[in-house]
Formats: sequence, C-alpha cells, structure tokens
Amino acid sequence: MTRIAYCLLVHKNPKQVGRLVRSIYCSSDYFYVNVFGNSSTKEDWNKELKEFAGDNFFVVYRYTNSWGTLQIVNAILDAMKKFACFDYNYFIDLSGQCYPLKSIDSIKKVLDDKNLAYMDFFKIPGPTWGKDGLVRLENLYYKNPFFTLRDILMNKTLGLSKNTTGKFLRLPRIKKRIPYGLEPYGGSGWFCLAKQHVDYILEYLKNKPALLNFFRRTFSSDELFFQTIIMNSPLKDTVVNDNLRYIDWLKKGVSLPAILTVNDADNLLKSPKLFARKFDIESDEAVLDLIDSQKDN
Repeated sequence: MTRIAYCLLVHKNPKQVGRLVRSIYCSSDYFYVNVFGNSSTKEDWNKELKEFAGDNFFVVYRYTNSWGTLQIVNAILDAMKKFACFDYNYFIDLSGQCYPLKSIDSIKKVLDDKNLAYMDFFKIPGPTWGKDGLVRLENLYYKNPFFTLRDILMNKTLGLSKNTTGKFLRLPRIKKRIPYGLEPYGGSGWFCLAKQHVDYILEYLKNKPALLNFFRRTFSSDELFFQTIIMNSPLKDTVVNDNLRYIDWLKKGVSLPAILTVNDADNLLKSPKLFARKFDIESDEAVLDLIDSQKDN
C-alpha cells in the first residue's frame, strides 16, 4: 500500500487547515505541519489539530515571515529529514490553501508503484520566465527594513490591499554561477516526490553545504532549489513534468494564483489533477463542499 509523507506549509486560518488535513488524513500516512508567522495563536492551531495527535502527526512553529525567502526550502527540508527513516513511498508538499480533488484511495492509486517525481520544471534561461530566472540567480536579495513599516501603514491603517513591491533590496552577486557546476532549473514549489528523490536530495546536501548558502539570498528559492538538484541528478529521467496541481494563473486582473470558487467548479471537477489551490473558506467554502460531494463519482 502506498504511504504518503505530507509536508504542510501553513500561514493562517486553522479551520481551513483542519479541513484540509481531514480530507487527506490516513492513519498509515505521516504529516509534518509547519506553522509560519503569528496570524493565529498556538492555542488556535492546537484546538483545530488536536484530533490528529499521534506518532504520525507533527506540528512545528519554527519560521516567521517566509514569503520569497529560503525559509520555505528549510521547512520542506525539515520535513524530509524528519521522515528520513520512516517507511513511506511519496513525499507531497501542500500549502494551507490546497485541497484534494480526488479521494485518498484515488490519490494513492495514481502514485502506486510509480517511483516517479511529479514536478514542474524548465531550464533557465528559457521562455517560461524570460529574464526573470537569471535575475533571481544573479542577484542577492535582502529584506527591506523599511517595508514592514510601510506595509503596516498602507495595509492596516489605510486599509489598502497587500503589495509586495519593495519587500526586498537587490544587489548584484560577485559569483553568479550555482556551485558544483549545476545547471539552473525552475518550476513550481509544489510537487510529489518518490522517496528515492527525497533520499537523493538529503544525501546530496550532506556534502554540498555551499548550495544552501548560494540559495539563501535567492528570491523565491523554493521555485528553483529542488528542480536544480533533481534535474542535474541521475534521476532526471524519472521526473514527470507535471506537479499534479490545478492552479489558475490566467484569471483576469490577478497576478498571483487565483482564489478558486464555485464559479470554477466545472473545471475543478473535470480536472485529472490530484490537488488544487488556492482556496479561501472565508471567501467561498461552498466550492470545497462541492468537491467533496463529487469526489470519484
């Protein structure tokens, strides 16, 4: 039977995260929940997640403001290391705004005995990101100390929408090449990796400390780090260029992945993908009810 090790990267809304865990929970699987920031108290998270307490369920509060930083990579690596000696077949990372489109049995059936990696990837430079990929790699990114004050003033005091412009200061790197002669690859930070791919990543990093140091100041390194390791490895031919997620990047007027609602239900229910994002139960919880009612029908 396929066993899955889940890494959940969550930032807000314990109720929605609790619903996500209930939708994927299986006592033979493993769960590592990284709670970022302080938008909710530990008491709120514990109240929502206490029903899952057990030897297969871990909750950690280790990181703060993670957007665009290496903290996401470190959180995923923490989960990989935690599960290193566990008996599982696939490692899947999810955000708190993800949700399964298929039942647990169907998800496991798709992954069963495949021993593949399902991961979006593309070479850099290339047409997908244009010059953006090289810009990320050839510069050092530092958090702008004035951004937080401006963000508080504009978003909380004036009630304006969140804007990430100016969050980082950018300086040119002296050494622009990735260490160890690795060719750069990019892609989505969400993936499904067979255990052999996770084991390779952890073993590779044991003797290659300069790689993490290089990506420490790379913008959104979670969209580069894992692809670069795997696509330069002997396992590259076992990677399927599909992360098995339904994500809408094309909705008019939205620069980030669109929040999915009941208006997207037809596309969601027809999709062969295993998971979708992003959802927000404060905006529309009915879409999740609809997905649950139609799973595998």
